[in-house]
Amino acid sequence: MPASRLVLNPDELNSDPVPGMDLAVKLGIGQLEIRSAEGANAVTLPDDRVRYLRTLAEERGLKVAALASPLWKWCRPEATPERVDTFGFPTQVPPEERLGWIERAVEAAVILGAPVVRVFSHLRVEPELTEQLLGDLLLAKALDLANSAGVRLLLENEPVCTVAHAESLLEVLDRYYGQGLGLWLDVANLHEVGQATGEVVSSLAPYVGYVHVKDYRPAADGGGRVFCPAGEGVVPYGQVLPLLHAAQPGLPYALETHVRDTPAEALTSGAAFLRSAVPGGVA
Repeated sequence: MPASRLVLNPDELNSDPVPGMDLAVKLGIGQLEIRSAEGANAVTLPDDRVRYLRTLAEERGLKVAALASPLWKWCRPEATPERVDTFGFPTQVPPEERLGWIERAVEAAVILGAPVVRVFSHLRVEPELTEQLLGDLLLAKALDLANSAGVRLLLENEPVCTVAHAESLLEVLDRYYGQGLGLWLDVANLHEVGQATGEVVSSLAPYVGYVHVKDYRPAADGGGRVFCPAGEGVVPYGQVLPLLHAAQPGLPYALETHVRDTPAEALTSGAAFLRSAVPGGVA
């Protein structure tokens, strides 16, 4: 059986997690990424609803591979963030409330049985109000909490956040990797900032613990982008995937299509693409 594995996020299909979980079963995908459910961010759900998500998964023979939390995709209340998608979680979070949300995310991950939790790196806002992840005392506390709970924090490279380019990613990872922080690599986000090259991916690969897979094409009018099934857009997966596999042969590859009109078809196509494009295939 291939060491690498496919992961499906049910909320790509519907706010009701059941259709997405059923699609995972149909596609032979055994692991899930949980981000939101029932119209709410997963970290805001009460314990009984989080346990219910796990029950739904286990009834179908599925395991939760990751909690895609919104931690650090925030700014201070007095800052003015751009419009960003946090799946039902506020973007303006007072500093005194943040530790509570970190504790809650770790608790939710433990309930779900998720071994990894996604984090971000503060939203880019007005220069005088933009916070930095490097040296953030809360990150050290969060890593201690996660380690004690048997959960690992993985940093996603996100263009709207302060740590999106390879240089800053490596700086943060070099400092905190020994404390348990790894990289939740979004290849399309890396391509968006012009860095999805072989050299950059090879430098990041030793830190990668999880891979987000989505794809897009430039919009016909020349402005913006249009999401499409993985392998049908401009993200250079043909170059990147063999490098990631060579460095980390057991990675989870999570489908994040963002294709709104036909998500089931996009997930199905993306799964087929990854099974052919990752050397050795994926389970």
